[in-house]
Formats: sequence, C-alpha cells, structure tokens
Amino acid sequence: MKRILAWGALTCLLLSLPARGADGLAGEDQGIVITPKYFEPSAGSTSGGMGFSYKIRKSITSTDLAKDAYRVADLAFKADGNVAFNRNINPADFLKTGLELNYVSQSGSAVTHGGPGSKCDPTNPDTVQACEEEARRSKSGDALALIAGLVATLESDQRFEKRNETFGAHLTTLYRPAPASFANQANPLDWPFRLVRGLSGHPMGFSPSPDAFPKVRLALERVTPSKDKDRTAILGETPNYNRANIEIDMTSPVGKLQGKQVKFEWSWRYFKELGPPEAIQAAGLDQYRYSAAALSLDSGWKLTYATGKLPLGREGDAVWELGYRIKLD
Repeated sequence: MKRILAWGALTCLLLSLPARGADGLAGEDQGIVITPKYFEPSAGSTSGGMGFSYKIRKSITSTDLAKDAYRVADLAFKADGNVAFNRNINPADFLKTGLELNYVSQSGSAVTHGGPGSKCDPTNPDTVQACEEEARRSKSGDALALIAGLVATLESDQRFEKRNETFGAHLTTLYRPAPASFANQANPLDWPFRLVRGLSGHPMGFSPSPDAFPKVRLALERVTPSKDKDRTAILGETPNYNRANIEIDMTSPVGKLQGKQVKFEWSWRYFKELGPPEAIQAAGLDQYRYSAAALSLDSGWKLTYATGKLPLGREGDAVWELGYRIKLD
C-alpha cells in the first residue's frame, strides 16, 4: 500500500509540472486521454458492459536542435489502463504506470513544418524561404528516430489484486521514409489502405502514407512480483525474474466518412519470461500475446477488436470495444 501511495504522489507531482517541447516525442501526443467505452465479448454467454480506458503522457525535455537532426533528453511519465465495470469482459486487465528516462536522437532531411528542427512559420512572411526548403526536403529525405532509455513501472490488474514492479531498459525505433522513396512506395502494410483511400475519395488518393511504417519497441526488464497469487500458488513464493517485451504499432489513413478522416490502427504486444521454471511454463504464465485492431475517426469515435492476454491475466479474450476519445490538456 505504501508503494502505491508513493506512485500516486509522484503522479500528482509530475502532472502538475509544465511540459516543454514534448508534443509528438516518440510519436506520442502529450496530455490526458479518457475514452469511455462499451465492451462486447465476441463469444460465450457473457453480456457486454461499460468501462473506460485512459492514457497519460507527461514529458519534461531538454532539446538540442540542428538543421537536419535533433537530440532530446527526456524524462517522461506514462500511464495506461483499460477498466471494465465487469472485469470478466476486460481483454486488457493491465494497468501500467511508470517513468522513462530517454535519450532521443533523430536524423534525416524530412522535417515537419513547426516540428523539432523546423524554421518554418507559415504565418510569418520572413520564413518563406525556410518553408520552401523544408517542403523540398520533406519530399526527398528519410527520417529515423532512435529512443533509448531506462524504465521503471508499476503493473497491476484493475482491482490491484496482482502487482509487479519492473525496472529495465528499452530501445524504440521510428522510421519515416521519404514519400518518393522505394521503401514508401512498396510498403506492403499500406497497400490495402491505399486502395481504400483511392476508392473513398480521401485527399491522399492512391498515394502511400509514410506513417504506415510501424514503430518497434524492444525492452528487457527485471520483474519483482510483489503480489501475484497465481505464481505463489505454483511456486510457493514469488522470486524475481527477467522478461523480454516487444511492441509493434502502426497506423494508416483509410478514407473519409461524413467529412472526417478514418484511420486504421494496429498494435501487437508480446511478453516472454526468460528462463522460466518448468511449472510456470506448463501453466502458461511465461508468455503473453495481445493484439488490437481499430478504426478511429478524427471526431473521436473508435471501434476496436482486441484479442489475447497481457501479464497478470489468465484468460485470453476476444472483445469488441466502441468508445469516444476525450483529450484533456
């Protein structure tokens, strides 16, 4: 309980601090997102029910800008969770709260107007030359961002009946190819959506989307199970263990619906305990897979199909979720 209170106090402290130059860091917006949603199991006799998800990102950064690169030292607070009022229909009963100390390095000649390294202000006539130069570079250059850092987190289920404390390191890669490059033109992940965009009248037409290249995160963590009755029942105790984690995310515009853009979003997460005891392996507690595919509208609506299970969960579920995204600054 003392550790949970300490994490809560730290959360309040960090959320009260101002964020500086952190929007879009590692492909993530800053702030608080609450999504009230309805859960509907795709099989079985369990009825659906209401719940919500939350996502909090708060960063304090120190940025070193250059013409075609930037470097960021970043202290980030992150919290994610999925809560169902009937926990039996929650496909992701996994709350994660933590701190990351990251070093971010991006290089390449593709620069987003108004983003890190940009000298273009479309409202300022004095920056016309910079805007024209960046427009030319954005059509011909690739951009690669590498994010490496240390991570400390508190994991739990939504009732706090199971808890893990973790500490480790991660490496995340973000690659954005130049629009005219072969990699962008041939990207097989984007081809189905290119066809839909062209047929639905999306402004991009059949053109490829550089944002369709996935973000990949690799992590190695030391896990301290401070409260895990399943492992205790099998082992008689809860020794620490090492765990590897892979996360892949991608998004691509699909089309337009009533004047609003529709995007496809997909994520896949895999957790694997390294060198697990045979009893843990036999019980299926050594690895977890979870994936979610969604269609989201710029207006805020989001339809998601999720399947699999995450750490601290025992059952793999397949659930439809319909929610409305509310962004808080």
